[in-house]
Amino acid sequence: MAIQQVNGLDLTANHTHSAPTQRTYKLALDRFMHRSGEILLDQWANIVAILFGLLVLVAISIPFLSYLGLDALAKPLFYSLHYVCAQIPSHSFYIFGHQLGLCARNLSIYASMFVGSLIFALSKKRIPGIPWWLWVLMILPMAWDGTTQMFGWRESDWILRTITGTLSDWVTYGLRSP
Repeated sequence: MAIQQVNGLDLTANHTHSAPTQRTYKLALDRFMHRSGEILLDQWANIVAILFGLLVLVAISIPFLSYLGLDALAKPLFYSLHYVCAQIPSHSFYIFGHQLGLCARNLSIYASMFVGSLIFALSKKRIPGIPWWLWVLMILPMAWDGTTQMFGWRESDWILRTITGTLSDWVTYGLRSP
């Protein structure tokens, strides 16, 4: 310390000037996080509706992109949707001979989630929830359809997959709606 003062270098001065800067950054970060949280609280229903809408739009756009010869765009989109759907060809819808990005059941589930979220976001009204036992009762058709198909006891068709997927999501939306 004495050698630094003798040479005219006071290195401790650098440390005192950085403290207000760190405090300023911390306050700015706190304000940013607070404002971001307020926006998310105000707009969460719109964000959820947009995300589900984009998921359904991407799934439906894949066969059109393939039909137009834009496989360089359609294939990565198709494979990215594999994270949310098994995409079994026999369980899927086809447009122009090209498979949609989601199977029939998942398409109906995500489309129902989009419609339910959109209704909630546009109406701004609280939908009364349903009791848990009604949810269990209404989700049983999809559970039965999926289980019997999984074990090979019977083969489900697209109509049953669509109906059970839509029904299960509507009651799930009714249970979880705020």
